[in-house]
Amino acid sequence: MCPSSSSAKGSKGAMHWFRKGLRIHDNPALVACLEQSPQRVYPVFVLDGNSYQLLRCTALRANFLVETLQDLDENLRALGSRLYVLKGDPTKALPKFWKEFNITHMSFEEDESGEPYAAERDEKIIEKAQKANVRLFSQCTETMYPLKDYVTKAGAKGVPATMTGFQKLFKSMKPMSKVLPAPEKEDFPDMDEDDLLAAQYLPPKRPTDLPWPRGIPKSEVEPLWGPKDCKNLTPIVHGGETLARKALTESLKRSNWVATFEKPKTSCTSLAPSTTALSPYLSWGCLSPREVWFALDEAVSRASSNVKPSKPPVSLHGQMLWRDFNNLMAHDANKEVPGCWNKMEGNKYCRQIPWDDDPRLLEAWKTGKTGFPWIDAAMRQLTQEGWIHHLGRHAVACFLTRGDLWQSWEEGAKHFEAELLDADYALNGFNWLWLSCSGFFFQYFRCYSPIVFQKKNDPNGQYIRKFVPELKDLPSKYIYEPWEAPASVLQKAGVKLGKTYPRPLVDHAVISKENMNRMKQAYDAHKARAQTQGGAAKKKQRK
Repeated sequence: MCPSSSSAKGSKGAMHWFRKGLRIHDNPALVACLEQSPQRVYPVFVLDGNSYQLLRCTALRANFLVETLQDLDENLRALGSRLYVLKGDPTKALPKFWKEFNITHMSFEEDESGEPYAAERDEKIIEKAQKANVRLFSQCTETMYPLKDYVTKAGAKGVPATMTGFQKLFKSMKPMSKVLPAPEKEDFPDMDEDDLLAAQYLPPKRPTDLPWPRGIPKSEVEPLWGPKDCKNLTPIVHGGETLARKALTESLKRSNWVATFEKPKTSCTSLAPSTTALSPYLSWGCLSPREVWFALDEAVSRASSNVKPSKPPVSLHGQMLWRDFNNLMAHDANKEVPGCWNKMEGNKYCRQIPWDDDPRLLEAWKTGKTGFPWIDAAMRQLTQEGWIHHLGRHAVACFLTRGDLWQSWEEGAKHFEAELLDADYALNGFNWLWLSCSGFFFQYFRCYSPIVFQKKNDPNGQYIRKFVPELKDLPSKYIYEPWEAPASVLQKAGVKLGKTYPRPLVDHAVISKENMNRMKQAYDAHKARAQTQGGAAKKKQRK
């Protein structure tokens, strides 16, 4: 359906391009669009198969995006507007939309972390907007402060590469901008009924309505997004700003819990999240990081007077600091070598470690068939719910890389990008660098045991019984180590090692020591390279 005659030939319009800020509250770019006093406003989202949101996207993430877009459309309709959803390459879809709807202004949220595709896409959009005489307005909304403000404040010495240093930088920043309320109905100009009803731009209703990621055969994607698979999945949360704000309010009602929260002390085996589980809403932009920060302030202020508040980096405020810090590190790395953040090569923060490449081991890890019940339970929870507690993430990442399987962290990061509801370019890259001891954390001799660590927290193995049901009838004594169970016990529990449940891929006690030696060799080689490069640089300076 084409726009109405009054829309197409008459008044000029403005549009807001929703990207990673899928909300109407505290959305400075949306407000900037409305402040132009346009005669028409078109809120737009582009379903782009090359974007980080869709490039690697399994059923749960696809479904979360569908729910989020539907919710955004409903919230905009309550304001007398609607969401226009385009499909395809934004560098082609947007110019076509500008021409069709006579767009003269466009606002959008900046992508500061430096996602490689996003940077290239935005350069093309800016160039095409100039040719089309479309004026652009952009705002930084992904972090509490614009990353460029951190860079400016850090000055010539550069941004800090430690959390301690970042906390000092954060404290030196000017007061944070106030949270912007959602626009009112009167802020939006009246929209033609034909525009409101235009069916060709409606949000998707199901994951299979999304564009297939480019370069991935449809036969591989369809099973991941099809209704048969979706039906058996149980996401930890559902998408949309409405549910996000409700979850934030509910989480922060427990003011004493908020004030004393320490992330390392939360349980990674509780069958319901022991944290706020707000991370998916932050990663998709359903919640503003600034709004969360100020809401935490308010909750802590309501805590009992005898409560001693926890402090960053383990507190809830600390989790928000980690988020900005991770984004700043991604921004800094990509500024030097574009697109290097989620890679080993060219990444100044990543030590070069000669990982193995064994597709068999990688697939066993992805599908939760390593033969180590706790690791398998966590990986199956990831597939089924799109979420794992942070300590579970630590354990499975360590197991894949330096702990046991010696596979590249890049492959683990790709899998998390596809499965996690809260997958975030900057945070995901940082966490895999950290957990593989490739960057930011270098105590490689501290290794998670895939057996012992969890026994303390969940001695009866309830977590394993839920996500690895083929072991549910094993006695607690053997639930973490079924290979230690006598044949009679296995038979009674209906477990056949190597058939109904795999034998361990490796001998952890042996392989973990071997891998520590390999890490030491890689670190020694890194140190030698650094000394050689440092010496060469000094010689060059003397010349």
